[in-house]
Amino acid sequence: MATSANPSSSPDGNAHGGSVIDRGATGIRILLTLVFSIVARLVEVVLTVIVLFDLGFTLITQKPPSRKIREFANQACTYLYRIARYLTYNEAEPPFPFTDFPDVFEPPTSDYDDVEYVPRDTARRPA
Repeated sequence: MATSANPSSSPDGNAHGGSVIDRGATGIRILLTLVFSIVARLVEVVLTVIVLFDLGFTLITQKPPSRKIREFANQACTYLYRIARYLTYNEAEPPFPFTDFPDVFEPPTSDYDDVEYVPRDTARRPA
C-alpha cells in the first residue's frame, strides 16, 4: 500500500515544521502548568495587596511608597512575566524554583526618589 507524501509536512513528520515533543515531557508540562497557574494567581493577589497598600499609604502620607516596596513589587511583576512566558510556550525552562529567581528586566523608575515632597498647608488662610 503506497502512502502519499503531504507537501506541507516537514521531514520529521510534523506538519508544523517544529520538533516533536515527547508525551512524557508534555505530561510533566501539564502538571507544571497547573502549578504555575495557581502560583501566578497568588502572585497577582500579592501584587493587588501591594497596590492597595501603596495607594492608601500615598493617600494618607502624600509620599510615595518606599523604594524597597517598589523593588519587591517589581520583582513580583518580573516573576509573573516569567510564569506567563512559560505557560505560553515562549520559554522552555520552568521558572523559579526550578531555575534561579529572575533578574528584574526593568528597574523601578527613580522619579519618586528625586522629588521633594512638601505637605500642603491645610490650615485656612485669613482672607
